[in-house]
Amino acid sequence: MHVEKGSKAVHYESGPDMTPLVDVVMVLLIFLMMAGKFDGLKKYLSSELPITSSGPSNTPPDPTQVPKQDIVLNVTSPTARTDTFRAFYGRNINADTEEQLATQLKAMLTEKLAAGTKVDEIQLFIKPTRNVIYTNVIRVYAAAGRAGFTNIGFQTADG
Repeated sequence: MHVEKGSKAVHYESGPDMTPLVDVVMVLLIFLMMAGKFDGLKKYLSSELPITSSGPSNTPPDPTQVPKQDIVLNVTSPTARTDTFRAFYGRNINADTEEQLATQLKAMLTEKLAAGTKVDEIQLFIKPTRNVIYTNVIRVYAAAGRAGFTNIGFQTADG
């Protein structure tokens, strides 16, 4: 029996043993599958719009439903100082301090409530500009809360 040596010899060593790596990956995969939560319906946004084949429905709005009233309150920081801001909404609101803003917002809310609008039908959006200081956004939010608004949201700056 003759065993060849050199380049014609059979080599059985072909690299590291991958069996432990495959075992660990399989254990992790099984663990993640068992610990994960498969809740497919939560990732979609729900909508109250009627479903039609041609897009949004052309049905007229319900006259008994009062539409939500949105107020977009713009907030700027005119200087680099953290204690100054400017909040404005049309001609009704134009404030430079938190106290002024709370007073003017409360007057606006009282006017809307006297007209028959419910407080939960009014949505106040705070829209900071690009140069606004974060502390001032918090001050405007606090003033809106003190004025009595319950639905307060945020909008992003344009551009």
